[in-house]
Amino acid sequence: MTDTEYQPGDRAPEAGAYEELNVLGRPTGRIVAVDKDEEFPTAARAFTWRPLADYPVPELRARAAEYRRMATSARTATVMESLKKLAVRFEALAERRARGESASSGGREEADGDE
Repeated sequence: MTDTEYQPGDRAPEAGAYEELNVLGRPTGRIVAVDKDEEFPTAARAFTWRPLADYPVPELRARAAEYRRMATSARTATVMESLKKLAVRFEALAERRARGESASSGGREEADGDE
């Protein structure tokens, strides 16, 4: 478990969207929105929660592409539209993160790594 992974029942340090990770650290596909100090939902043994905002830009873009690909084979219009919305949201988050990282670093790494 990394510093940004939380156990079920822990209190969320910040409000936002969090993704469930399995025992191997791979996403299960379950995403929840929690408020600050709200407890994370129950999960299977050794599963954890990670904030979506912590994903690196390439991973966010890869997830957006995966949701777009999944939308092409969706069996219902509702599922297709939901997957497309997820793709748009992941791509938008990637864009915001990329702009923020570029602006905050001025094209170079900060000495302490903070934004």
